[in-house]
Amino acid sequence: MKRDFLIAFVFISSLVTLSQAQDTLPSVFHANRGAKKQWLSYADNYKALYRVICDEAFQQLDERKHHVSELHAAADWLTHQAKVKNALCQSLDKFQKTPLNARTTGTLEREKFTVEKVLFESHPGFYVTAGLFLPKVRQHPAPAVIYACGHTDLGFRSSTYQHLILNLVNKGFIVLAFDPLGQGERKQYPVAETGKSRIGGSTVEHSFAGVQTLLAGTSLTDYFIWDGIRVIDYLATRPEVDMNRIGMTGRSGGGTQTAQIAASDDRIHAAAIECYVTSFERLLQSIGPQDAEQNPYNIIARGFDHADYLHIRAPKPTLVVTTTHDFFSIQGARESYAEAQHSFSALGNPENLQITEDLGIHESTRKNRETLYAFFQQHLNLPGDPTDMETAPFAQEELNVTPTGQVGTSFNSENVFSLNQKYFPGMSVPEDLKETVAQTAGISFGRNLTASVYTGKYSKNGVVVQKYFLENDRKDFALPVYMFEPHQNHNGCLIVWFHPVGKEKILEEPMLHQLLRDGYTVVAADLPGTGELRDPQFSGDGTVRGIPFNYTFGANLAGKSIPGIQAEAIDLLWQFIQSENSFLGMEMNALVQGNAASAFLHFAVLKNAFKKVAFDEFPGPAIELLNEEIFDAAKAFAIPPGCLLYYDLPVLSEYIARQGTEVLKGEGTDMLQQLNAFFRSTDR
Repeated sequence: MKRDFLIAFVFISSLVTLSQAQDTLPSVFHANRGAKKQWLSYADNYKALYRVICDEAFQQLDERKHHVSELHAAADWLTHQAKVKNALCQSLDKFQKTPLNARTTGTLEREKFTVEKVLFESHPGFYVTAGLFLPKVRQHPAPAVIYACGHTDLGFRSSTYQHLILNLVNKGFIVLAFDPLGQGERKQYPVAETGKSRIGGSTVEHSFAGVQTLLAGTSLTDYFIWDGIRVIDYLATRPEVDMNRIGMTGRSGGGTQTAQIAASDDRIHAAAIECYVTSFERLLQSIGPQDAEQNPYNIIARGFDHADYLHIRAPKPTLVVTTTHDFFSIQGARESYAEAQHSFSALGNPENLQITEDLGIHESTRKNRETLYAFFQQHLNLPGDPTDMETAPFAQEELNVTPTGQVGTSFNSENVFSLNQKYFPGMSVPEDLKETVAQTAGISFGRNLTASVYTGKYSKNGVVVQKYFLENDRKDFALPVYMFEPHQNHNGCLIVWFHPVGKEKILEEPMLHQLLRDGYTVVAADLPGTGELRDPQFSGDGTVRGIPFNYTFGANLAGKSIPGIQAEAIDLLWQFIQSENSFLGMEMNALVQGNAASAFLHFAVLKNAFKKVAFDEFPGPAIELLNEEIFDAAKAFAIPPGCLLYYDLPVLSEYIARQGTEVLKGEGTDMLQQLNAFFRSTDR
């Protein structure tokens, strides 16, 4: 009895193991050892897209480190300051200072201070909501601290942020606290009935709007910095404020704003940056690129790192506020602080750069707050007790500036979407399109195929698949490839099939069976970010409607793009086809579906490798993404930042047609018939 049970158990176990093995057979990395065993060297190959982004960024950051290590004299640092400040601020030139049209919509009274509810326009019709906290007992004129809040839907009304604001006010500082765009009363996509966002929280609001600015060749950072500059302009209209004693602080997203605005406007005399400063290297190694405004356009590629926010300010008083377990790496903060000491020393005031750290996570601690108070008391010349005191915050509604609690539902106002349209200069197609495409999309065909590794066959739905992965000399990823052999003697034509989801989805396409019956050989690959090169665990605060725009932001930091990286992978596939004897003499055609068109076209413009290409559901002009407030996120993910200044997908398809590639754009139920007619015309 026991023996029979054991035999049954072993038999059932073997079936389970076989089933598990069958489940993993589609993978080109299946190692035929049962369960889900894969080639150990490629167990993390699904991280290919992020690895390519990081490798490029790290190389650029290493070059920057070498450059900075050679800066010694004051003149060296002044030259560096000018260079990196230009990298951060050059794109602000598109904005103009227009009338603020400031007004006070209400006043709150407390025993020791008043609060004016302030509304002004940083761009015509683009409203900023703020609270001006005025101590009743103060110097005349008095120092003022600008407070930028972090990521919260409440804006500066959050009780956590109010605690620090009210402590500063009780110590005699005027404080101007304002709502960043996408937060508080400045949601960019408000629902009229509820005032809530149509698309998600503050980081989602930032990232969704930020994608459109990237496509227009700029970044959301510009809008954040400009708001801060106009906040300072507003303070300059107030006789109570001593413009020679302006400070700024903020935590988390407010720390981002403080770093960026204080580096951009010399009127900020003292800046305390809390829970933000790290380094791009440590950021990319740990939590990855964050939401849109934290990623200025091409900023790493332009020789900029977090330490440069500090260098630009040297030797003005600057405090870095950190916690030991912040998700913004404290190691990066320490490294940036150590680097910045060189510029502050060279420019004569090493004591003006300070750092404070305390045990804690991404939070404000009592010790750090008291250090911050003392910092402002010293450098804004307002001596006093730095003790952190208990405060009584206002209710959210009390601090609302607008009638409905949202500028978008209270006024006929602009938002980033409408401003982006106005500031977009339009498209100007250059004469040397190939060079512009390579530069804008960040494409460099620098990988050489070193081996095509055959890993066996796989059968599904009557289709036999030959499996390969392609190795390259950079060893950053291996490219997964399927080859589908025709059901009968091949007709001398090869079709390279590009699917936006990945190669395995092609097995579900009815067109595949017909093409194989007609004698075509079909090859397909998973490009980085798709299929076996897609990381299902990757997430970030820039993910919008399931689309991981954190990849987009990270690639753009390094001057690259998602379709550009994928075009580089297509080059490996092309090298494989050129090197395989079984493909010799075959006519090379392509079938491209949906949003895969962008990566394909970026490759095809640079390397005219295909006789014919058929687009199934061609995505159409990307310029439409700038004209739709709620745009197609998946389509936007496939478009290089900045390309719409120079070209669009139809421009690229017309270019390859002029170079001799025959192009078909089809869709719908008769696509199979269109394909047959299109490809058959070249059968040999």
